[in-house]
Amino acid sequence: MTTRLFLTFLSSLAIMFFWLFLGEKAILKDDSNHFSKLQCVSYAPFGKDESPFLFDKGLILKEENIKKDLELLSKYTNCIRTYSTVGLEAIPKYAKEFNLEMLMGVWVSKDEKQSRDEIDTLKKLASQYPEVIKAIIVGNEVLLRGDLSEKKLTEYILEVKQALPNVRVTYADVWEFWLKHPNMKNITDFVTIHILPYWEDLPMSIEKSINHLADVRVKVEKELGTSDILIGETGWPSEGRAREDAVPSKINQAKYIREFVKLANEKNWNYNIIEAFDQPWKRVSEGAVGGYWGLFDENRADKNVFAGDVSNFPNYLYLAFISLALVLVNSLMLRKKKLSKTRIVAFSIVNTIFALLLTLQIEQYYIISRNHFETAWAIIVLGLCLYIYNFVLIKILQTTKDNFIPKIAFYLASFLVFIISTNLAYNGRYENFEIYGFILLALGFIYTLFGKFKELHFGLFEKILASALLVNAVITLYNETILNTFSNIWFIITLVFAAILMVGKESILKVKEYIFFTIIFAILITLFKNGLITNNELATACNNDGSGLSCALRSSMWSYIYFGYLGVIALVFGILSLILNNKKFTILALFISLFATILTNTFLGSIAFILVSYSISKLIYKK
Repeated sequence: MTTRLFLTFLSSLAIMFFWLFLGEKAILKDDSNHFSKLQCVSYAPFGKDESPFLFDKGLILKEENIKKDLELLSKYTNCIRTYSTVGLEAIPKYAKEFNLEMLMGVWVSKDEKQSRDEIDTLKKLASQYPEVIKAIIVGNEVLLRGDLSEKKLTEYILEVKQALPNVRVTYADVWEFWLKHPNMKNITDFVTIHILPYWEDLPMSIEKSINHLADVRVKVEKELGTSDILIGETGWPSEGRAREDAVPSKINQAKYIREFVKLANEKNWNYNIIEAFDQPWKRVSEGAVGGYWGLFDENRADKNVFAGDVSNFPNYLYLAFISLALVLVNSLMLRKKKLSKTRIVAFSIVNTIFALLLTLQIEQYYIISRNHFETAWAIIVLGLCLYIYNFVLIKILQTTKDNFIPKIAFYLASFLVFIISTNLAYNGRYENFEIYGFILLALGFIYTLFGKFKELHFGLFEKILASALLVNAVITLYNETILNTFSNIWFIITLVFAAILMVGKESILKVKEYIFFTIIFAILITLFKNGLITNNELATACNNDGSGLSCALRSSMWSYIYFGYLGVIALVFGILSLILNNKKFTILALFISLFATILTNTFLGSIAFILVSYSISKLIYKK
């Protein structure tokens, strides 16, 4: 009993020191690098349950909230940047009240009516609040998105300049697109570039980011031949997935902002920080990371970006409580058990590690889950983790060898891993690496199945799934590079599940005909995607004149992708392939599942592929 109590105490102590280190010791200390005020900050007035997409559904922003926001921001900056005018008409009123200038944005796009409403609203606001408007930004990254041609964008800019000759007018885009469209400099009063090291095509680590920004700023000035440049967006996210070695975190965000402002003040650069407040609505289109660029959180609480000590886990006491509760509750299993010291030690080690992994996964899901569907996903994964956690501890305590884990648990975990790996491989830009819970699952299955793999009696279906997992893992590793620690860990997790699924005497070569079809389909679909769906030149041409067949097809395909219709169709065909058990139909279903997956309807596409894989195995056994 003394040994058990002592080891439980050590587990509890380890938990407490782990979270104390992350919460209180592994922090960014305030280096007293204070600055008076930021030059300018991007401001979107939306609360945590609001979105600009709700304007069409009758959303009216509350003026008292805008007033509170701008009163708060006036303590930290003298200027705000907005991106639209329609629906945000109250902002200049309160900007004037709190002596804030505005870089007033006009949202122009391929929707000509919307663009016209934006410009008309701008003219009205400019006549009402001329003293507030520091400059006007006509268009935000429309050339990057291919929303407008340079010619059409130029027309909008010249119209605004003619209507408001006393106000400086510019256009904002990522720095590369200014270099691709240097003539834009001739029609704007100054150049506005976005430099976001996290989002670069070659992402920059926090250590390299400021030097990269400085190099870009010098390069743009040299190539465009002007020093009249505004860094219109720069910043760093506090949460979200890593891109190569560019890791979002509260500490990294504070580091970046503090170092950038210091450099900008030394160089006398004009700049605007993105952004004032976290915007949860951006997570729909940009993943979890999109909602965490704010200097303040969604509840307007200070994230200590400007000054003060910064911790990546300011809520570490709550997390420590969860971990401690898991350890203590599971330690009750040790009561009245006659066990060797070796088993008690093994139990305590596993209990401690699994408690920490499960808590870290709970914390991640708390951050990244943005709707009921993702909450349900989190509940399923965490429930499975709890089950395996408990099962492993029970197995350690038992001296018999007949405690075999139900295959359904492994199948469920494998399907979850396959869905995530497919998301990461084909739509990974905004997907998260859910590594903590799946490390727990991988370790749990290795321990419970070790020496018993042959008892699983896996066949062709499992080998097909394993092969697809390996392909997904390689694609993800290639996309993320070995610089991404989270991607590397996920690669190892995937290998564990693929290796277990590969157990069995069946040869994967029995489905070589279907492997051939898969390779051919994947090549054709990828060519179709690159040639039609993601072709920026075609996108710009279609925005100018969408009457052609290719433009009509592209528009229809984007609708099917955006609304998830491809995934639904793939799922229906996957189910039918099981029911019909017909070779030609199964090949068609295989094509459609790959089509949906490669064209980023990955969730339902991956489920459809699982169903089709099972259909293929049935057809082979049927011969």
